[in-house]
Amino acid sequence: GGLGGRGNKTMPKGPSAGTSEPGGKGEDATIVLELKSVADIGLVGFPNAGKSTLLRAISSAQPKVAEYAFTTISPQLGAVSTDGGISSFVVADIPGLIEGAHENRGLGHNFLRHVERCAAFVYVVDLGAGAGGRPGVRPWNALQTLMAELEAYLPGLSARPAIVVGTKADLPHSSRAAETLRRRTTLPVVMVSAHESRGIQDMLSKADELLHQTQRGKDAYEY
Repeated sequence: GGLGGRGNKTMPKGPSAGTSEPGGKGEDATIVLELKSVADIGLVGFPNAGKSTLLRAISSAQPKVAEYAFTTISPQLGAVSTDGGISSFVVADIPGLIEGAHENRGLGHNFLRHVERCAAFVYVVDLGAGAGGRPGVRPWNALQTLMAELEAYLPGLSARPAIVVGTKADLPHSSRAAETLRRRTTLPVVMVSAHESRGIQDMLSKADELLHQTQRGKDAYEY
């Protein structure tokens, strides 16, 4: 605000009583407040990799699921219970990233800004992509692209603790794809079929281990 003027208590008595001086002009400013989702673990993957379906399978969250790309256009949060409900952590379904996201392709910056506040990542890749006539990027190439995009957006981001979840493990060729993926990365790889509820508990156990490594992100990263 500007400098305040003098009120009638300081003005003369008599006919001039009740008058006042105007205050000085204040400063104008336009402020943009940006809200970033806070989660313990972020699900990072290409569009249609199965992130939303996975979040539905491990929490009570109900993100939209459809056959087209960019079904999720804003982060969806889900609370995941572990140890029989004794403890829990928050998982964020980050909207699908594409190659060049760090250059803001496909609204990349709108999506990547939410990744900064995650203590650990689950890279979600489609094990059936690019195999048996199915479209898409082979899972090991998808993983490499995702990690490169995170690193290009914020150096050091791809070094945070992570695991890889290969989705759609019920599809043909998925086991062979998972074997190749394990040979091409040092990160733990878990095969999951949300449709058959297969591999979910294994994934949750490894995710819980990630958070123990990061002490739930409180010491490792500043929010």
